[in-house]
Amino acid sequence: MATSPGATAPVGGGYPVSLRVTDERELNRLWGIPLVGVAVRAILAIPHAVVLMIMGVGIYAWTFLGWIPILLNGRVPAIAVKFLTEYLHRYTRIAGYVACLMPGGYPPLEPGAPSPVDVQLDLESLTINRWWGIPLFGALARILVLLPHIIVLSIIWTVVALTWLVLWIPILAFGRYPEWAASFYGSALRYTARFAAYAMFLPVPYPPLLPN
Repeated sequence: MATSPGATAPVGGGYPVSLRVTDERELNRLWGIPLVGVAVRAILAIPHAVVLMIMGVGIYAWTFLGWIPILLNGRVPAIAVKFLTEYLHRYTRIAGYVACLMPGGYPPLEPGAPSPVDVQLDLESLTINRWWGIPLFGALARILVLLPHIIVLSIIWTVVALTWLVLWIPILAFGRYPEWAASFYGSALRYTARFAAYAMFLPVPYPPLLPN
């Protein structure tokens, strides 16, 4: 379904973690200058990187303490879900802005504001199997079951890196972001977000093995 200019369009569905990317395709040609465009965006994204580093302290704490409410109550606390979701939002936005050169403008620093790339979570419940809360065993088991996804993700992002060799051409030549890039990068970001959500013990089902 078409969306109005500047709005966001959903990428994928049928899973509680989805992604919306802007349908805007106009992009300043200067972003297409090889290496320079990405380097400048990386510098502009430093404030976001600082926020992510600060939030990383909370992620670190959740890694070591999150098993307690999971094992005792079979639930992920609502405050943890909110924090982990915000971290996922921010990380995906910056990945889209820097690594994928997504159009739509600079992503907002304030939480909850509309962004050219947005992760959407639709959780039916906060319950999670208590077995995941068993110290060490739960985390190790989670890593093992995610090994197929780690392999697929490494392949996907290798292909993404190869496409950077040609992405700059339509941007620099025509001032437009190619449709294939929006579709492919959107799928890669969505797949990564689903993987990260499950890896962080958000109450979501096991993600599909291939992007869809």
